[in-house]
Amino acid sequence: MNIKLNNISISSIAHITEDEDKVLSSMAYFIPSEIDEEDINISTIDTEGCFGNPIYIHEIVLTKKPAEKTFKRIMNLLKRDERNVNKLKNDISTRIEKGKIYLRFDKQLACVGKCKLVDGDDVVRIIISFNVYATKGKEEKVKETILNEVEKWDLELIKK
Repeated sequence: MNIKLNNISISSIAHITEDEDKVLSSMAYFIPSEIDEEDINISTIDTEGCFGNPIYIHEIVLTKKPAEKTFKRIMNLLKRDERNVNKLKNDISTRIEKGKIYLRFDKQLACVGKCKLVDGDDVVRIIISFNVYATKGKEEKVKETILNEVEKWDLELIKK
């Protein structure tokens, strides 16, 4: 059974009361600095909340090499805090569906360069999509791939 990273979607909602640059900064935190700006496409949807308040939904979709580098960065950021790793291990089965893993990170902390895996609403939402070439057991293969990556020791991470 083969598995290949397809794409990574990073999204967040900016409410009218929030600084849009800070929301975008919190999303950019998960993208390695060596990714060229032309490889980063940001789309924005202008919509309204329940009470007519303006809401902006920002999304970045990365593919190919930029997605691979971003995947490694996200895994390394997760590994910096054992609480993130434990949370991911404990609820990984609820985060995987149809070849995708769904991660939510605290938007306010990401804005100041910290990574915290959460379940709330005020988040940077990351969807990592894989192409799994198998007739069954796709979710299990994604789970195995993520857990193997979380368990790897990254020498660059240890130096930081």
